[in-house]
Amino acid sequence: MSGARRSGAYRAVRGRLSGALRGLGLALVFGSPLAFGADATDAGATFLQKAAQANAAEIKTSQVAQTRAVDPAVKALADRMVDEHTANEHALEALAKKRNIAVGADPDPDRVIRIGSLQKLEGSGFDRAYVKTMVEDHAAAIALLEQASDAIDDADIRQFIDATLPVLREHAEAAQKLSR
Repeated sequence: MSGARRSGAYRAVRGRLSGALRGLGLALVFGSPLAFGADATDAGATFLQKAAQANAAEIKTSQVAQTRAVDPAVKALADRMVDEHTANEHALEALAKKRNIAVGADPDPDRVIRIGSLQKLEGSGFDRAYVKTMVEDHAAAIALLEQASDAIDDADIRQFIDATLPVLREHAEAAQKLSR
């Protein structure tokens, strides 16, 4: 895809997601297989719940980085994650509400523990740990969305996935560049 087309697609996604996708970089899957069952409704509900937890984790992790990071590039990444994952949060909430599915606004328990561990770090050690977390979480989020894309037939959820995946890939690339 050309840079101009990718840039235009990115702007369209940002506009549609209305805010701050902030990290749907899902630590929420943390290696556990997704349980997309035979019932498409259950699969959609499970996906939306996992995606909301992962997204919340990205927001909360990046909010910590906004105040603790020392490298301006790391702070800029955190700002971007908060903005874009917040927009994604709104899109997820709207999609869940449309389906009458309750999704939480909190990270999963494993992510809460990881965020707590990050809060104990300072300086460049914090920066390295945060960037590593963003790389790992975005890889997990991308895997979650790709798996859901193959397993879920719901048109609205697939549209959300199609709009979100390119943004998550850009997040992963940005974090990867800072990890070098």
